[in-house]
Amino acid sequence: AGDVHEKEGRKAITAAGSGCQAAISTERYLQMNNLLKEVKMLDTEDAKEKIEAAKKKEAEAPEKKTHEPAFDADNFDIDRQKHRGQYALRKLYHESPRPLVVMYTSPTCGPCKRLKPMLNKVLNEYEESVHYVEIDIAEDPEIAESAGIMGTPCVQVFKDKARVAVVNGVKMKSEYRKIFSEQLIESSAA
Repeated sequence: AGDVHEKEGRKAITAAGSGCQAAISTERYLQMNNLLKEVKMLDTEDAKEKIEAAKKKEAEAPEKKTHEPAFDADNFDIDRQKHRGQYALRKLYHESPRPLVVMYTSPTCGPCKRLKPMLNKVLNEYEESVHYVEIDIAEDPEIAESAGIMGTPCVQVFKDKARVAVVNGVKMKSEYRKIFSEQLIESSAA
């Protein structure tokens, strides 16, 4: 790392030593608390076989319905829960009796990437009860503008063509559950 008398060399040696010391302390802590797991590397041949088997299984699996954008009536299915794009939004807004959950996202939105899987888990609990549409504000800026979206992520909930809830940012799952449940209770009471 250089001559010990050299200031940068001393800094490098000290940093390396501190890093090693921290790694050793962390390993000791994990071992003492039974949190350390030993990972065994597979043989290259075994790994290749497992990867090939997984690819084969994936190829044989029936195609699942995704929430690909529905650009026209040919690829729109109102029975699906999850949708993308403005065609699906307009169609569901006008024709669906279910509460409609709309999530506005953008490709550069970090919190959106965190919210999507969390919201998907919550939506899976309400599979036949709500519709979900994802709107990318970069692809559909006119929809975002007409909805008054100032930032992403933003989740809006509609019922009977009226906006009943707006959630800006990422919230706890319980908050989304509460909103969806309230709308379903109101739907069944009506």
